[in-house]
Amino acid sequence: MPDFQLIDLLRNIHFLREVDEIELQALGAILEQKDYAQGEEIVRQGTRAEALYFIARGEVDVIQKQAEGAERRLAKLEPGDTFGEMELVFRQPLAAAVRATQPTTIYRWNRAAVSEFMKAHPQALADLKFAAKCRRLAQRLRFRWLADDEVIYGLARKHSVLLYEGLTLPLFMLLGAAALFWWGLAEGGSIFTWGASGIALVGLALCVWRWVDWGNDFYIVTNRRAVWLEKIIGVYDSRVETPLHMVLSVSVSTDVLGRMFGYGDVIIRTYTGRVLFRNVENPKAMAAIVDEHWQRVRTKKEDTDRESLEHIVRHRLEPESDLQMTEEPEADKLVAEEPPDRRAGFGRFSFKVRFEEKGVITYRKHWAVLMREISLPSILILLVVGFLGARLGGLLKISTVGNILLMSGVALLPLILWWTYRYVDWANDIYQITADQIVDINRKPLARELRKIAPLENILGTEVDRKGIVGILLNYGDVITNIGTAQFIFEGVYDPIGVQQDIVHAQEAYLQRKSERDQRQRQDEMVELLDIYHERYTSPDGENSPKNKS
Repeated sequence: MPDFQLIDLLRNIHFLREVDEIELQALGAILEQKDYAQGEEIVRQGTRAEALYFIARGEVDVIQKQAEGAERRLAKLEPGDTFGEMELVFRQPLAAAVRATQPTTIYRWNRAAVSEFMKAHPQALADLKFAAKCRRLAQRLRFRWLADDEVIYGLARKHSVLLYEGLTLPLFMLLGAAALFWWGLAEGGSIFTWGASGIALVGLALCVWRWVDWGNDFYIVTNRRAVWLEKIIGVYDSRVETPLHMVLSVSVSTDVLGRMFGYGDVIIRTYTGRVLFRNVENPKAMAAIVDEHWQRVRTKKEDTDRESLEHIVRHRLEPESDLQMTEEPEADKLVAEEPPDRRAGFGRFSFKVRFEEKGVITYRKHWAVLMREISLPSILILLVVGFLGARLGGLLKISTVGNILLMSGVALLPLILWWTYRYVDWANDIYQITADQIVDINRKPLARELRKIAPLENILGTEVDRKGIVGILLNYGDVITNIGTAQFIFEGVYDPIGVQQDIVHAQEAYLQRKSERDQRQRQDEMVELLDIYHERYTSPDGENSPKNKS
């Protein structure tokens, strides 16, 4: 009799999605189940890869052992995850050890059986190879914006065909330069050889630029979000992402050329539009990874809700545990009792562009924006001061010193006021992240204040946009937050990727608190329903109790 839980586990593995039910049952019958205690090592780093492993229960840490006995945790894997595919596909020793962090059940698929199965299922083999490539690329790269417990499952660049297409023009330039060079040598004309050298340098530079540009674009799927990183050297730098719980659907689009070479687009539709993984290798495998972890997020939420209800019922039947169950966490009480200060962020007249005060993160526009605003009054002030210095130093012999001092004072006063106005205007244009909302405050000196507010729970996705060489070199740009069909833009902020992460973390913290509050509310409702039931139907004195009815 098949193990239906195991079959369900295998059915949700992305590289087994197209395997039919009968073959999945046959596969489940040959897998070897093993149980591990907390702290027990499942595979050892540096040993030969002998199997592919499926996690059915518990959690494991992937740990890379370094020099002098130091250890670095690469990832935390959970039920539904696999490990060992990279080492099997690329025939290399295990790059890291895997250790159980709690009682864990593993299903082991030995190497020979994997090889035999994959020969009969070429699509599953292609998808497994894609997953192995993603794992290997993820180990080579480090993205500082990833959270500590965030795991990369899908990571790919655009297909290499797009790289070859981009290299076509510079390669033709190099061939043309070579032909022109030899012709110049034959004709004895130095102008041709110099021209060929120039064309060759331009072609070589274009080759390098196209190669680096292709290598800077990534499509990433983690256990939390789908991300599109795009970077054009010296011109553009952006990151578009959407949390997996905001995904509505995942689809694949290919054309004739894409089907011939094995690439296409993965379209991730959200409430605000879509995130497009363009020209990615094996788009069906990438779409399956997105779908797998999107479904996991939904399943986790459903399981959490169910566990909460079971917890409530169990503790309702054990009255001595009621106090522990209904007690509100102290952290949530503090959040509820101390709302953020609406005036936080004002009164800080400095060049600081990020600071925290009373639970509110405040950002100003980058100082480069300030320099642009105060450039004209600053130049005029320097000209007046320079003119005055030249007269006092005897370099100029016009008018008297008293008249020059008077004219300089008359000119400097409005210029200083103008400079101060521009600075205060910059200092008062702030963006804030509070415990439950994001705020855009535009406050003109001696004029009106415009305040725009958007709740964190309504944020459907965020984007980072850094345009131009100045924005990239100075690391500032726009952070675009999608709120329904509208956009909420933090313009010209320093370290826009860091600002984006602050927004994401604030939203996750808010949603976590909201989820806990909703769970407590459902618990209170369940307790009330149980009390009514006990009072009316099980109590000996209840009018509808079985005893009274009889």
